[in-house]
Amino acid sequence: LQGIVYHIDLSSTSRRLQRPGSRADMGDMWKNLSVAVTASALLMAAGCDAIDKLTSKNPASPSASAASLDAFAGTWASTSATIPATGCGNVHYTVTPTSATTANVTFSATCASTIQVAGAGTGKVTGATLEWSAQGLVGQGGTNCPFSFPNGKATEETGGGIKVSYAGTVCGIPVSGSEVVKKP
Repeated sequence: LQGIVYHIDLSSTSRRLQRPGSRADMGDMWKNLSVAVTASALLMAAGCDAIDKLTSKNPASPSASAASLDAFAGTWASTSATIPATGCGNVHYTVTPTSATTANVTFSATCASTIQVAGAGTGKVTGATLEWSAQGLVGQGGTNCPFSFPNGKATEETGGGIKVSYAGTVCGIPVSGSEVVKKP
C-alpha cells in the first residue's frame, strides 16, 4: 500500500465524511422534512384564508360593497336647476325605511321640460344599490295621465349625495336619465 496517500480536507464539514444513512445524516433529513411540512402548512392556511375572503365565505369579514339603507334614508333634492327635454330635473326624492333593507320611496320632478310628476313606490337595498320603482298620475293642464319608473336605481356618490337613475314613461313619453341629489 505504499504510494497511496489519503487526503482529508479539513475545511469541509464532518458530515461529508460520514457514510449515507448514518444517524447524523438521518437527523438532518428529519429536520429538513419538518421545515418543509411546516412551510407547506402555512402556505395552505394562507391560501385558504385568501379564498374565503374572495368568495365571502368568511363571516368575520364584512362585504365592502354592501350599502346600508341608512345611507339612502331621508329627503334629497337636485342641486341643479337644469331640466332636460328628455329627462327629469328639479328632482325631490324621499326614502323612508320600512325594514333593514326595504323602504317606501316618493319621487317628484319636472320631466320632459314642463310636466310635473309626483308619485310613490318602494325600494330595496341590493349590494351597494337601492333599487326602486315609482308610479303616479300627472295632472297637467286639466289632463291626467300616468307615469311609471319601474327600474330606478340609487347609488352613493363620492363626496356626498346619491345618484338617482330612472327610466320609464311620462304620459306615454319615454324619459330616462340620472340626477345627483343631496340633502337640503
